[in-house]
Amino acid sequence: MTRRKKPASVLVTYPGRRWRRSRPKALRRIWRLPVLVFYLLLAFPLAVWTCRRKSEPDAASYRAFAWWSRRALRIFGIHLRVDGIVPKLPVLVAANHVSYLDILALATLVPGRFVAKREMRAWPFFGIMGEWLGTLFIDRGDARASQRTVRQAGKILAAGTSIIIFPEGTTSDGKRVGDFFAAPFEIASGAVASTIPVALRYEDVLCPGQPDPLCPFIGEDSLFGHLWRLAAAAPLTLRVEFLPALAPELGRRKLAATAQTAIADALQRMEQGASVTYLHDPRRHSIRDAWAAWRQGHEG
Repeated sequence: MTRRKKPASVLVTYPGRRWRRSRPKALRRIWRLPVLVFYLLLAFPLAVWTCRRKSEPDAASYRAFAWWSRRALRIFGIHLRVDGIVPKLPVLVAANHVSYLDILALATLVPGRFVAKREMRAWPFFGIMGEWLGTLFIDRGDARASQRTVRQAGKILAAGTSIIIFPEGTTSDGKRVGDFFAAPFEIASGAVASTIPVALRYEDVLCPGQPDPLCPFIGEDSLFGHLWRLAAAAPLTLRVEFLPALAPELGRRKLAATAQTAIADALQRMEQGASVTYLHDPRRHSIRDAWAAWRQGHEG
């Protein structure tokens, strides 16, 4: 019987008072919200210039959205930690869904088109921006319309553009993975392209592996209410782990089950991951240490 190795400690600089996550600070809203409004206003002329005038988004459109997404994540203090191999070839990316921030994070890493629920088209700002960026809105209440969207996404993938899906069909609290719908995986089977499962977890910088309670966009959350709450939150880490590719020959049902299991296992590994060891004692005070050293020198 082999003994299980204890995970190695992660060495990080002790986060000072400005990084503490003990409670959200409303003062952060004073600068975050005006900066966010500025970037929202900037997004429209940027989208018109790079997307609106084109029949379909191209590489310049994806680069512009990736640039804007990185700035938006930075405003909220979200730092990406990427593990695994980011795909370079056209693939179907299947990720667990925690928040609309998932879209911004994946857009910075994988240039491609998203498949989203039809209700998102009615969202302020995100709906029109998603439409300009070529998002495929799927109506799960209409089987024929859903099949048309899946076939359209398959053609786009076969033509050389990655497709990004959230097969749970809804958001979760980040602690567990919901059941994956099998229908979206027909995109990979039809285009004969690989599927890359991606595990997403928002973490407190002081508690690696533990899901953050503020980021999930679930239940009766409203968009503006969630943004208001997030604007006061302390910085956090979004872990993005790209898992091994799955062959299209598995078929849509097997692909859905295997991707779900792979992501669930990855989240469990994160939760059981390494503990944190700070590089210096957080209780030490530089001024107090200097005073003690001065007194010791003069007493001698």
